[in-house]
Amino acid sequence: MSQFPLQSVAAATGSFVADLPAQAPCRVEAKVVSPDGMPLLCAVEAVLAQTLSKPTTQELVWLSGAPKTGAHVLQLQAFGPHNTLLAEATHEFEV
Repeated sequence: MSQFPLQSVAAATGSFVADLPAQAPCRVEAKVVSPDGMPLLCAVEAVLAQTLSKPTTQELVWLSGAPKTGAHVLQLQAFGPHNTLLAEATHEFEV
């Protein structure tokens, strides 16, 4: 698994959650764009499980295409009541 940026994805997810407004999100959506995204989604899910209060809904999406060879993209969005967007971030990782 060393070819995947697991630690970078986990760190980016942790920073995203830490930077959320004081209002706890109702839902967090994470999209991974990568030909081999399952390990990356598992890293995201592990961080969300440790850092989010319950009952935050998590939507994890693996888009199996890749924007370019050797790239992995992580898109994060947090939503509050009434589906209000609280925060969003996009990270691209090269291997």
